[in-house]
Amino acid sequence: MTGSRVASGFKTPTPVAISTAEQLRAQAPTNLADGLNQLPVFNGSTKTSSPSTTNSRGGNSGQNLLNLRGLGAQRTLVLLDGRRMPATNSGGSVDINILPQSLISRVDVVTGGASAAYGSDAVAGVVNFVLDTKFKGFKAEALGGISNHGDLPSAGGSLAYGTSRLDDRLHLVVGGDYFYQRGLRADEKTGRAWFDDNAGLIANPATGSLPRSIIIPSIRSSAGTYGGLITSGPLKGTQFLPGGVSAPFNYGTNTGTAFQSGGDGARANIGLMPTQERYNAFARAEYDISDRTSVFVEGLYANSHTVQGAFVSQNTGSSAAYTIFRDNAYLPPDILARMVAANVQSFQLGRFEGELPLAQNESKIKVYHGSVGVRGALGGAWKYDASYTFGQTDQELRSNNLTIARNLYASADAVRDPATGRIVCRSTLAGLDPGCTPRNLFGPQQPNQAITDYVTGDNVLNLRLRQQVVSVNIRGDLGEHIRLAGPIAVAAGFEYRKETANQTTDALSPTRIDFTGIRGGPASLNGRQGPYRFFNPLPFSGAYDIREGYLEVAVPVLKDVRFARSLDLNGAVRYADYSTSGGVTTWKVGASWQIDQALRLRGTVSRDIRAPNLLELYNPATQLNGNVVYKGVQTAEVNFATGNPNLKPERALTTTFGGVFQPDFLPGFSASIDYYRIKLSDAITTLTEQRVVDECAEGNQVQCANITVLPSGSLSILRPNLNLASQTVAGIDFELGYKTGLAGGKLALRVVGNHATENNSQSPGSPVLQALGETTTPRWSGIAQATWTKGDFSLFVQERYIGPALLNAAWVEGVDVNINHTPAVFYTNLTATRDLHLGGGKQQVYLSVANLFDRDPPLSPPPVTTFTTAASSAYDPIGRYITMGVRVSF
Repeated sequence: MTGSRVASGFKTPTPVAISTAEQLRAQAPTNLADGLNQLPVFNGSTKTSSPSTTNSRGGNSGQNLLNLRGLGAQRTLVLLDGRRMPATNSGGSVDINILPQSLISRVDVVTGGASAAYGSDAVAGVVNFVLDTKFKGFKAEALGGISNHGDLPSAGGSLAYGTSRLDDRLHLVVGGDYFYQRGLRADEKTGRAWFDDNAGLIANPATGSLPRSIIIPSIRSSAGTYGGLITSGPLKGTQFLPGGVSAPFNYGTNTGTAFQSGGDGARANIGLMPTQERYNAFARAEYDISDRTSVFVEGLYANSHTVQGAFVSQNTGSSAAYTIFRDNAYLPPDILARMVAANVQSFQLGRFEGELPLAQNESKIKVYHGSVGVRGALGGAWKYDASYTFGQTDQELRSNNLTIARNLYASADAVRDPATGRIVCRSTLAGLDPGCTPRNLFGPQQPNQAITDYVTGDNVLNLRLRQQVVSVNIRGDLGEHIRLAGPIAVAAGFEYRKETANQTTDALSPTRIDFTGIRGGPASLNGRQGPYRFFNPLPFSGAYDIREGYLEVAVPVLKDVRFARSLDLNGAVRYADYSTSGGVTTWKVGASWQIDQALRLRGTVSRDIRAPNLLELYNPATQLNGNVVYKGVQTAEVNFATGNPNLKPERALTTTFGGVFQPDFLPGFSASIDYYRIKLSDAITTLTEQRVVDECAEGNQVQCANITVLPSGSLSILRPNLNLASQTVAGIDFELGYKTGLAGGKLALRVVGNHATENNSQSPGSPVLQALGETTTPRWSGIAQATWTKGDFSLFVQERYIGPALLNAAWVEGVDVNINHTPAVFYTNLTATRDLHLGGGKQQVYLSVANLFDRDPPLSPPPVTTFTTAASSAYDPIGRYITMGVRVSF
């Protein structure tokens, strides 16, 4: 991929970063995406190793999603050999894990807007995984890895075979990959002090004092324990130990409504990393009908399964705590006596449900991809290709072992049956809730399968995404009769694409909570859609289609004159007609000026678009619970992310300009530098619940209308998809390369860097929100690589740099937060390989060490919600990780 569809021979003006599969495997042997994500052009990518507390945000749990420029994975167009892949989640992005990595020869990254050439979604750029379709022979790989903590073991392998038949007219390629890695659950110690006893960012408990937020060490819940904590009335501060023994609760320090530092509260942590298993199989056949025409057919099947032991269920705060009444059959006698003496009829009890199984986030993805096509020569310089591509993703998202609201609170109201003296659920005395199993909430309890079966269930979403694409392209030149400094190259084409989605759910998710006949059910939950604590998706279906046509022209204006060895102009225009929103035009103009042998200048300006996907348009609602800082106080909330059928396509104006320098006086050296700026208008997104609250506080009445204060004091927040006023990123990319000899071997040096100069967004009615210099959008980032090869031995060393950053670019340290900065971070990776030559083939053994010096993440906790996250996702949570493997080829 050159960033252009015209015939090769032109120096295209669009910057393209090329990484070979060998380079990426040296950086990250287990996954090409992990190697790509170390390049500074990718920010805020979702990784398979990233923990998640819910499936509500885009359905991307367990996936590996590339995010160019930090603009969102849905704005990065992912291609396999130049053809679209079906989305693998409701966010509209593609999981890199499904690709046949053993057959990929290189990855091309177009780092500027490319909608005019490649179609919708290429707002941030294009990532094209190029297959080695001419591979001949056999190759295989087996690998295994483990962290220096003795955990997160992994194993994987791949096979590939290619051959030619029928006088080299038939080319066959097949391959497959497998990978497994065990994760770490929320109830397992990790041996990582920064994670096992983590800090947290909370609202300052001293309301009205500065700073408004503080980072506290050893963050704990101030509203619940594993044995239960009384949080209201004169008995507040009494906790229950094993056997129901009551004891004073230690509130630690910096105690707020939901969290505190130290003390006796439970940890509201999540699992460090999910368990993942994936495999795929790919086959391709290409047949040369003649010297001018060939046909091909290819198919891919991929399966990915991740399970995260995400968190311990908790029922705390005004929106979820239990109400315990004086006639509760399990109430310890000393507590009953204190209630009678204080004339207390009931109290609130916050509890972490350690006897219930861990809540799990589980993702199962099956992808089916097939393509059939023809390509050939029309005569002269003209060539054509046409193809039909079918893609389907079947995604099953499960939030397992979540509590069911009515059953949970019915079982908590345990009383004695006056007729039998047995302990029963009170509502069963009125003939309600058959099968209800009463629970003893006082003190940690042993697991009880009958209770688990009654109060928990599995929240399930099944999503089928289907994509069909018909594409026809021609390219060539206008010949010697219509030319300037050379023939004018032309490319044109038509594409039809249809996208469909169908979502079904479990039977309970669409129902509403009804506490009729239940004593003590939180009033804020009654009548809410969805009985589970989280997620509660709704069924829907939808479809749209797109008809697109494009034209691209490359004009050689000058050649071999005094001030220009060549000057090429490039322009493209595309018209896309969406069945949902009508027609839209995108365009690109650019120039490439080769001044002399050493120096080339380039630049482009383009208009790029992305139309809303099916979920952004039609998703009825998905639900999430948490905490936000509301009027300076940590406040419980429930929020609903919804689609918006009134969305219009987002538009981007992309500018890039720069140059490439390859001097004759320093053979082997090359350098490039490019400025980029992408300004998105009407950017499609949902605001975070905290941002909705913050923008309301700044006077945005549109966002205030999305907030409802419930009788309990908790909040209900709507988060519809909307068109933001704007989103802008800008910066400078640079790359240096040098090859030379050293100590009898070959040395290759490479530096790739980025300096971000702008990153902000604005929603209608609110001021501009700055994000430049945050942990996932640092001002400076880069990698430096050195590869030394001598004979059969090769050593690769990489240093990755993430510059000093802010937790929040809009905050002032000492006013908004006590600590708002993180130091620069360096990560060192090392890979050593040795080629062997046994039995007529080639074998290679390798040892790779990631995060060689076992660097812990710096103090960088994001604001807590229901759960605490120990560090920003920008940093490595695993520590030193060692991978060994062997490759063979014949």
